[in-house]
Amino acid sequence: MSNQSLNDNSNLINDREKNKRISFKLYRKEKLKSKKDIICFFKKNDNSNLIKYSNYFFTILAIKNNRSYSRFVVTIKKNKVNAVKRNRAKRIVREIYRIERNNIPVGYDYFIIINRYISRSFLDYKKELMKLFYRI
Repeated sequence: MSNQSLNDNSNLINDREKNKRISFKLYRKEKLKSKKDIICFFKKNDNSNLIKYSNYFFTILAIKNNRSYSRFVVTIKKNKVNAVKRNRAKRIVREIYRIERNNIPVGYDYFIIINRYISRSFLDYKKELMKLFYRI
C-alpha cells in the first residue's frame, strides 16, 4: 500500500470520528425555563440588545447570552388553536431546532413565537423558520 492510500484511510477514519461527535440530543441547558431569563425579553430598558425577525408563521426574538451555546423557548397563544395542535406545533419547532442546531448562530437566547399553525408539512415549517435564523 502506498502512503497516499494510508493517508486517505486515516482521513476517512477522522471524518467518521467527527461525525460521531455531532450530537442530535437536545440538552436541558439549551432550553430556557427560568422566569428570570424569559422576562428579560420583555423588559423595556433592556430592549437595546433585542433582535426581532418575523414572517407569516414565526417571530423570533434573540438576545446575546455570552455563552458557548444557545438556549431557546417556544410559545404559541392559547386562542390560536386547540391544545393538541399547539403542542404539535411546539414539537415541530423543537425538532427543527434539534436537527438544525449546528446551522443556527451560537451565543443567543431565542424566544420563538408561533404566529400561525396550519397543517402543513414539516419541511415547509423548517424552511420558514430557518429563513429567520439565517437573518440573525
